[in-house]
Amino acid sequence: MRSLPVLFMSCGLSLAVPVQAEQGYGGYDAGGYGAETLDERVAKLEKKLAGQVLVDLNTQIERLQRELAKTRGQLEEVNHKLETLKSQQQAMYTDLDQRIRQGAGSPPAASADGVAADAPDAGAEGAGTGGETRTAAATPAPAPTSRPVAPPPASDGAAREAAYQRAFGTLKDGRFAEAIKEFKSFTARYPSGDYADNGQYWLGEAHYVNRDFSSAKEAFQKLIKNFPQSAKVPDAALKLAYIESDTGQIASARQMLNDVIKRYPGSSAAKQAEKRLQKMQQEKR
Repeated sequence: MRSLPVLFMSCGLSLAVPVQAEQGYGGYDAGGYGAETLDERVAKLEKKLAGQVLVDLNTQIERLQRELAKTRGQLEEVNHKLETLKSQQQAMYTDLDQRIRQGAGSPPAASADGVAADAPDAGAEGAGTGGETRTAAATPAPAPTSRPVAPPPASDGAAREAAYQRAFGTLKDGRFAEAIKEFKSFTARYPSGDYADNGQYWLGEAHYVNRDFSSAKEAFQKLIKNFPQSAKVPDAALKLAYIESDTGQIASARQMLNDVIKRYPGSSAAKQAEKRLQKMQQEKR
């Protein structure tokens, strides 16, 4: 019976040894972890992960901020270009409107084209003596023929003027695409004579306001080549200089504007060229 306590003590010692071995030394377990609860370990891990997530989020936010700043800069640049284009377009409309208001599109005096000469003169018929008049009245009229008399054909000059005025009216209404078609048709049908130079000039103006600089340049150059004595030549030369400026050919534009001033001193085109040069100087172009 005395051996029973000894036996119990030895069993207790044997059971205590594995527990101490599992806990290890210095409060660390066999895996090297501190003697802490599972909840504490999870909390530390979550804290560590949360810190890394915050770092990643901050990095992403900084990257997005840089991209946003870059996008804003690009947007400001686009807005600036848009405002410049709007300003140029408004200047084109204003210039065109001023030219129209100043009578730049007024056609030259139309010729009679033989219409009056072909018609009988009522004054001439009654210019003779009374006897001559009575004799003419007594003369029997010729017998009517069976073939009906066709009405006199419309004068080419009248048709030319009507076509020009129609195209010019379309331009004044701001329907530039239609005006281009009508002026093209007009210049093709009437390549010379009255209104031909005006038609060629306004064709170029319609292209210019429509920002088709290539077609406008071609139209103005054709005017200068085919109608060197036309009153529209200085304006066409001015618009060619404008086209150079609008397309970024600044050096060429300056040279052409100065050429307009020298060739056509005192003209409206020369004054406009001087204003354009001053504007380019202010814009440091």
